[in-house]
Amino acid sequence: MSVRPNRNGFTLVEMLVALVIFAIIAAGALGLLRFSVDAEMASREKTGAIAAERRLIAVWSADMAQASPRPARGQGGEGEPAMLAGENGDLIAVTRSGWDNPSGERRASLQRVVWRMDGNRLVRIGLPRVDGAVRPEPSVMAELRGTPGLRFRMAGGNWMDAWRPEEAAELPAAVELSLPQADGTVLRVITLVGSGPLPQEDQ
Repeated sequence: MSVRPNRNGFTLVEMLVALVIFAIIAAGALGLLRFSVDAEMASREKTGAIAAERRLIAVWSADMAQASPRPARGQGGEGEPAMLAGENGDLIAVTRSGWDNPSGERRASLQRVVWRMDGNRLVRIGLPRVDGAVRPEPSVMAELRGTPGLRFRMAGGNWMDAWRPEEAAELPAAVELSLPQADGTVLRVITLVGSGPLPQEDQ
């Protein structure tokens, strides 16, 4: 009478099959995890880009909407019109009102702000005084793939590519800012100038 030996454990073939199945499941799980991480990173990047774009538009629109017809003076005492565009390497310089003063400092509510390109970065400089102030460190507002453009709407409704005021306190009715995007498109931001003259058809 023969005795059948007891089988403890798995055979080699069963182990190989189990390892193959485990490898397939692990590869699928790893792929799903990587897809989830990539999607999360892409979502965060897109959300950050949208937030930065909205911040840029909000700050730019506030500067233009609160533009004041108050001329300024440069650091050397030279006179500058209330809005100066395309001079001294700046994109635009403007005097604006509504400068918040939460700490109650003894200063005016008017501020001179300058927008300019620093390499591929669009930066904003808020001067501490309207006249004769030294420029502080700029704030980076956006990174661009090209040079931004400006157009100015005159009182009669015509658009001009350059701003050449006849009077120091003169302001345009509106300003159009063109920002080249990474995908080749152009973002256009049209903002009414707060103290500027209204177009004839709106008067």
